[in-house]
This record gives sequence, C-alpha cells and structure tokens, in this order.
Amino acid sequence: MTMPIVTVRTITENLKQELAALLEPFAQHLILSGRSVLIKPNLVEPEPWTSGQTTNPALVEALVQWCRAQGASRIAIGEGPSYFQPASDLEACFTKTGIADVARRQHIEWILFDKDSYRTFSHHSPNTPSQFSVSEHAFRWDHIINVPVPKPHYLTTVSIAMKNLKGFIKREHKPLFHHAGKLGIHGSVTDLNLLVRPSLNIVDGTAGIHNNKQFLLAGTDIVAVDAVTAALMGFNPQEIGTIRLGAAAGLGQMDLTAITIIGSHITELRINIEQPLDFLRKEFPGITLQAAQACSGCLIPLFAALRRLCGQNIRPYRPLTLALGIQPSPVSGAVCIGRCATPADQKQTMWLHACPPSQNEVFDFLRSCFGHR
Repeated sequence: MTMPIVTVRTITENLKQELAALLEPFAQHLILSGRSVLIKPNLVEPEPWTSGQTTNPALVEALVQWCRAQGASRIAIGEGPSYFQPASDLEACFTKTGIADVARRQHIEWILFDKDSYRTFSHHSPNTPSQFSVSEHAFRWDHIINVPVPKPHYLTTVSIAMKNLKGFIKREHKPLFHHAGKLGIHGSVTDLNLLVRPSLNIVDGTAGIHNNKQFLLAGTDIVAVDAVTAALMGFNPQEIGTIRLGAAAGLGQMDLTAITIIGSHITELRINIEQPLDFLRKEFPGITLQAAQACSGCLIPLFAALRRLCGQNIRPYRPLTLALGIQPSPVSGAVCIGRCATPADQKQTMWLHACPPSQNEVFDFLRSCFGHR
C-alpha cells in the first residue's frame, strides 16, 4: 500500500507561490483539465479570517487561480454555514468574510447551499440520523476541494477536514448529527465522509492567531490530513474519534509513521488552541456546565458569549449551573439555554428559550444572569 502524502508549507510572503509549491505533488494525479471544481471553505459565521474561524479569502482566491491554471472548466465556491447562524445572516457569511468579493473578481459564482436542492437519505446507516439531507452540490461536481480551518470543538475535540464537510448537510439537520446512533457525532461525521469525498484537502493555518507560524497543509487522504493537523494541535490522532473511525472505515491513514510528510518540517510548527472546557474552568470556575446532549447550535454561541464576557471582565456574582441540550429530566435551579433544556418551572425568568440562540442573545442573557445590566 502506498504511503499517503501530506505537504506542509510555512507562509512567508507570496501566498500564491507557496500554494503552488504545496500542491505540486498532487497536480499530476489530480486531473482538473476540462473538469468542474467546487471549493468548499469554512464560512461558519460572518467573521473575518483573522479571527481563525473562517477560511482566508486570499487563499481561496489563490486556489481559484491555481485551478484555472490547471485547466478547470468551471469553478465555484460553496458553503452551508452553521446552524446557529440566523437565516438572515447566511449570505453575510460570504459577503462579510470577503469570499463574495473573491468570486466577483474571479468571475465565478458563490453558492449558498441553503438556497439550492438537497438529496434526502433515509435509514442510511446506524451512525446517521434516520433521515437527513445533503446538498446536491456534494454530488454535482467533478472535484471538491475542501479548505477547513483547524479549530477546537466541544464534542469532537478538533474540527478539521473531516468535520468541515458538515457544511453540505441541510441546515436544520445539522444538529441531528451530534448525537445520532451509538457513536454520536464521531460516527455520523465518519459516515458523511463516506458519502462526500473531496479530491483534495487544504488546511488553512494562515490566520496565525493560534500558530507560531502561518502555514498551509494539504493532502488527498482526508484522515492523514486530520491526523497530521491534530498532532500539530498536540493530540494523539488515535484519541480523536473521527480520525480513529475514519481510518477504521477505510477513509485513510492515521498512523503518522505511515504518512509521508513533505515540505516544512513538522517540528517547526505548533498550533496552540485552548479547548472550550479548559477555558471555562480557567475563566469561570464557578460555572458548572450540563451539556452532554447539546448541539453546536447552543454550544458555539455559548462559548463565543463567554469569551466576550471574559474580555469585558464580567463574571457571575454566585456559582451557576448552565443547562444546554436535552436533559434527563426537567432542570431545577439551573440557568437554561435553548429550547431543549426545559426548566422544571417554565415560568422562571432564567431561561433563554431560543433555537438556536444567537451569540448576542446569549451574551445579553448571561450578562443579566450574572447580575450585570
């Protein structure tokens, strides 16, 4: 069996040249001439790429130009933003991140999956929801180039290339993937990767907010790409559920000793990303979180709001329990966030009954609960 290749390049000045060097080992075998290419960045929210949350538009533009130089006949940029984004903000994930401007300059289309058709799957596997829908764009294009941003995640520990494919799932079905089957989100993301198969994965480490150096990392083996990136984040790839299950499902190689790494030496790079629970314990030791069955629709705006509160030095005046997601029984004595966490007394004032709540709603709600106006 041929060892998969993962290429790594630190970025100095010319992003376009560094990208070309990064992709050179794959260009000969990745036939783009006369083919259609969909570039799938991470546009989870309308935040600038410098936040480390969304894909760098300069990288996407350089990738469009690289695909065109390889002879691609049609190129587009597509994404289905996060479930926690209000429907009114979905297009802003393209316009405010600069991706729409890239598409305009390069004379290509940008595609909001939510506005197009979906393919429905019923009883697809024991690891996926009983029914869910995937954008038809996952199946229409000759090639998908997956361009994730490495991030921490409350449920999967890391969010890299494999999890970035969740953008193809219909918006209201995304939360169903968090606790489907016995394996939860790890199994459902793995089975999604068996359905949607990118030809190439490019990890965007250009933001530099968490890195000692700006870098790009690429490979055609999605498991190998996630394994190497997870190692840079300080994790043993075998301890990451999606990577371990992906390797077991035949999606790729997770053994670092069986992956050929080309380019910048791996020991030169480091990604320092604080896990959400570590942040909570450090900055809000008086808060207890009950969220075993919560989805990212509540968790992402919760931690975003907590970071804002921390930045403004706003802390609760007493110990609090925050309840999110489905609870074993109605919650007593806790602050409830989201429609799923039903309080024992539904008339209590400390319940943000929204699904999903916005970051601003959670921020204002918690500030009030903390005793601040």
